[in-house]
Amino acid sequence: MLYAPEDVSFLRALRARCRVIGALMLREIHTRFGRQNLGYVWLFVEPGMLGLGVGAWKYFGGGDESMPGGLNKFSFFLIGYILFYLFRTLVNRSPNGIEANFQLFYHSRVTVEAVMLARSLLDAGAVTVCMSVFLILIGVTIGEWPSDPLQMAFGILMMMGLAHGLGLLILSSTAAGSQLVDRLVHPFTYLMLPFSGMFYMVWWLPGPYQEILLWIPLIHIMEFTREGQFGPGVPYSYDLPYVLSWIFVLNFLGLCALKAAKPHFEL
Repeated sequence: MLYAPEDVSFLRALRARCRVIGALMLREIHTRFGRQNLGYVWLFVEPGMLGLGVGAWKYFGGGDESMPGGLNKFSFFLIGYILFYLFRTLVNRSPNGIEANFQLFYHSRVTVEAVMLARSLLDAGAVTVCMSVFLILIGVTIGEWPSDPLQMAFGILMMMGLAHGLGLLILSSTAAGSQLVDRLVHPFTYLMLPFSGMFYMVWWLPGPYQEILLWIPLIHIMEFTREGQFGPGVPYSYDLPYVLSWIFVLNFLGLCALKAAKPHFEL
């Protein structure tokens, strides 16, 4: 199969970009966890331990093993917390995206956008592996297998896209000298916890509260991903075009803000 010259140059540029992002992901692992004693294993252990702790706490905290609609407690809270962990991690780490990789920007092929994308893909991949291991163990032990694993993977991808776009906006604000945004990031992620849908499903709540909560895109992603695990046996409330619109707008605005803030970067 023959390629036009512009196709060849595009494919070559795409391969080069993929190699750069792959190298940045490896460097991020080494920087964050070290090069010895399998330190990178903590990339998967950290969300796993936290998700396991929350799931076990809710499961053994009293009451029935199942929830409204017959949903398993452990699976319900495990999925919810690991998803929220991804959102919180990407948003909380976004302000130091430049500082942590300062020396890399002397290389012409390394850009701020590539660094941020590599970090997002790394954490999303770790969360995917961690959740897959737990769901396989749940399937083997109690026979509860995911109804649609691809739907769950797409839910993780949407959560990464949402947090990535928000992270770009936060990075741009802090790089432009806004210390207030940097200070508010961690409180913001904690305050989002009760509004993330981690502890409940929309159909459990009264109608007026449902309408309010469905303005929050996190809720839609939680509901969509849980449907991939539990199947269509209970009502789910999500609007994929609405979530994808949020992801597109946040990433578009984030890239625009990043471009506008680059004169302020101390590179």
